[in-house]
Amino acid sequence: MASKARSEKEKTGIFQLLLFIFIPLILVCTFALIIMAAAGVDVPGYAKKYAGNIPGVASLVSTEAEEGDMEGQKQIESAISAKDEQIEQLEAELETRESEINELNMQIEDLQQEMAAEEEDTSEEQTDVIADISTSFQNMESENAAVILANLDENTALLVMEKISKKTMGSILGEMDPDEAARLTNAYASQDN
Repeated sequence: MASKARSEKEKTGIFQLLLFIFIPLILVCTFALIIMAAAGVDVPGYAKKYAGNIPGVASLVSTEAEEGDMEGQKQIESAISAKDEQIEQLEAELETRESEINELNMQIEDLQQEMAAEEEDTSEEQTDVIADISTSFQNMESENAAVILANLDENTALLVMEKISKKTMGSILGEMDPDEAARLTNAYASQDN
């Protein structure tokens, strides 16, 4: 029984210690913190500062430098993600432009092929026309052929002279004005070189 009474006394002593010392101490500290906070004192900042100096507690409390490092790291990560998005956007734009360039190059090739085909058709038509004119020159009188040949532009006259026989060309040039005949003969001779 004595030990039971002693254990009850110990319990009562611990309870009294809590009731009369620790609870009032906690209340006083709380009121002091409220008053200091109302006065403009950075109580949490001081608490972190001093708690960071206590060896066991320092690992549990983050300092301003660590918070600054974490904030800086977040800013760097957000800047990197923004740059990555910008790179993806530019790559997509580059692909679009490259496809447009390829499409335009294909259109250019098609147009060049069409132009070559048209030039070939025009050249064939012109050759046919020159052949018809040459045949007409061989069948007409030399005097009339000389007048017509003298009035043609030089390129057409030279093309006609290429298609007619040398004998017919000689009789047509013989009927022409000597200066005009000499000019056409020189142009014809320089064309062959």
